[in-house]
Amino acid sequence: MRTPHRKRPRNCDQLSSHPEVDLAKMADEVSYIISREHKDYMTSAGPGRLRSDATACPRGVDFTEVDGWLRDAVRKGHVSAALQGGYPRYAWTRVGTQVYEARLSNPGLGQYKGYPIKEHEAPGWLP
Repeated sequence: MRTPHRKRPRNCDQLSSHPEVDLAKMADEVSYIISREHKDYMTSAGPGRLRSDATACPRGVDFTEVDGWLRDAVRKGHVSAALQGGYPRYAWTRVGTQVYEARLSNPGLGQYKGYPIKEHEAPGWLP
């Protein structure tokens, strides 16, 4: 059982240029997967199963577009320095005034789940 109101600290250090990391290639490999834990409505993955400590994804989001946001964030280097299975643990993007965070959920396949976060939770370096 998870302790209420406690989160593991995440590494928001930005992945800097590194000769062994090809962000363009990585962006082509990553994908967004629908997480029922962040939905309170029916999705293609089945009925939402929103966790009590999870942020609900806004309704009406085009998940094909979300996949593009993730790939664009990786391509631009808006990712954490912490790598797991060759992929950044986190990626961030700003869409309008909303910041979204993607967390690596399957390091073997480069699959991420994503959710909106508050402005103060975003890395200070995110444009």
